[in-house]
Amino acid sequence: MKSTKSINWDLERLFPGGKRSTKLQERIGDLFKQITETRQNIESSSSALSEIIPLIYQVQEIHTDIFEIDEYVICLSSENVQDSATLGLQDRTSQLKAFLNTLSLEFEQFLAEMDEMVWQELVDHPEVEGIETFLIERRQKAANQLDSRIEKVIHSLSVDGFAGWEDHYEQEFSRLRVPVEKEGFTENLPFDTAFMQAMLSDNRSIRQQTAKSMLSVCKDNEERFASIFNHFAGYRNELYRLRQCSNPIKEMYEQNRISELSVTSMMSALHSNKSLLHQFLKRKAEIIGTEKLNWYDIYAPTFPATTSLSYDQAADIIIQQFHQYSEKLGKFAETAFNDGWIDAVPKEHKRHGAFCASMPNAKESRVLLSFQGHYQDVVTMAHELGHAYHNFILHEQPGFAQHPGTGLAETASTFAENLVLDAAVDTAETEREKLALLEMKIMNGLKYVSYIPPKFEFEQLFYKKRSSGKLSALEITELMEKTERSWFQDSLQDVNPYNWMTIPHFYNTEKAFFNLPYTIGYLFSNGIYALYQQDKEAFPLKYDQLLQHSGNLSMEQLGSRFLQQDLQGPSFWETSVHPLEASIKQYLSKTDSYK
Repeated sequence: MKSTKSINWDLERLFPGGKRSTKLQERIGDLFKQITETRQNIESSSSALSEIIPLIYQVQEIHTDIFEIDEYVICLSSENVQDSATLGLQDRTSQLKAFLNTLSLEFEQFLAEMDEMVWQELVDHPEVEGIETFLIERRQKAANQLDSRIEKVIHSLSVDGFAGWEDHYEQEFSRLRVPVEKEGFTENLPFDTAFMQAMLSDNRSIRQQTAKSMLSVCKDNEERFASIFNHFAGYRNELYRLRQCSNPIKEMYEQNRISELSVTSMMSALHSNKSLLHQFLKRKAEIIGTEKLNWYDIYAPTFPATTSLSYDQAADIIIQQFHQYSEKLGKFAETAFNDGWIDAVPKEHKRHGAFCASMPNAKESRVLLSFQGHYQDVVTMAHELGHAYHNFILHEQPGFAQHPGTGLAETASTFAENLVLDAAVDTAETEREKLALLEMKIMNGLKYVSYIPPKFEFEQLFYKKRSSGKLSALEITELMEKTERSWFQDSLQDVNPYNWMTIPHFYNTEKAFFNLPYTIGYLFSNGIYALYQQDKEAFPLKYDQLLQHSGNLSMEQLGSRFLQQDLQGPSFWETSVHPLEASIKQYLSKTDSYK
């Protein structure tokens, strides 16, 4: 039966011609010229606000245009990752972003060197209302950096230095192959494919053998990856030293607009709730008939979801649940499904996974996933449409106020996911289906409350030790094992000591300590969801206002202004664990008979 909802996205109306779009090529060429002109304008600008404010808007427009073009090219390339025609576009946009980085450095320095009286007049001026936070952050960033000429040299050298180590890691990791026995033959799987098989196969023997082979491959390659990791972290540590930054996590706090005290309170709440996680893992072990789970058992479903859904059914579920929350969210979902925002058809060479791309000038989004008819696909689609709704709210703000940190960026997506999953659990027709959906919700949550936090603690310890010298592969592996064990304690037989080698977030140059913001966003959203349950009628308006200001307020300011919550204290973060805690308790109660 043919779907009545749009199952392929429409990229054509954004830039007619797609990868061969003349409009796109002309816009890229114009932006190179605009950046050159804007750099000249910065250099010659006077201290008059009549010159400075139009200049700020000029830089903002360039940033927004390049962001949209980059997102668009990502969409094009994701349709077929082996399409050589999009590689040229990707190279072109990479050059454009590098050119933009130079402009950004000069713009930040321009703000930093501004006379204090002029600066105060600027941030108080009504024409920069809504973007003053961005300007203050850029000025502070420049003040924390070295002389602009030195920063330009650092940026230039980082292409083959810092970024070079990230590229080297990605190339080396992409070459790894895991030998796996299959029907009497040995198949060499890409590491990511083997990882998914080890974690999600419904056959424990296959999980066990694949995991064993993965660890063997890691052992054989550990020295090479330890060298990469040491050089990568060493570069970052040295950069912080030169900039006189004593706290390597400071950058992550700033990028996510959250204080160290709030993160400390959040981590404390997670530590105090670990016992419930251990109870859940113990129950899973009892159900599958083993004394203790191993690390490769955690995410394998004990109650696989068997319900198969059509794309139209999935769309209807999401639209219905979004409408139940608010008419605005429901109508938004209808637009996304009917106007070609979503690409859901599984195709050969299509990019794996799912994402949401923001198109701020068009005031639209594009969502990619491969819909297979599973309920997890429905949850994934709801998650990405949550991102799209966040974009929809932010597109009404100035360009510089459209970019929340990673943590805040996960707020609306997790909230939308909760809306759909909770409704599915409540309306499940059989007890086994209810258990499958409950387990799905718990598994989605465990990524954030038990998988990521030990990685954050490991990373803190690793950077501290690396400041005194390089660590051997054995030392890194033992450090990883120690931090993992501190979270799971004796609830697991073994932990994976090679996570440091196989998680690309550890090697991200743009965002330091990139793992933890996902936990921040998940728990912040869960805290919001718990508050929504207490006052469903009045909440949607407050929620939209929170999203609207998520690009120009700190997380503490958002919590205080719109939720009346203190994020620096323990209470909010304890509340944020409640939705997951309730699901685990429900799961434990319903599985008593399966022990």
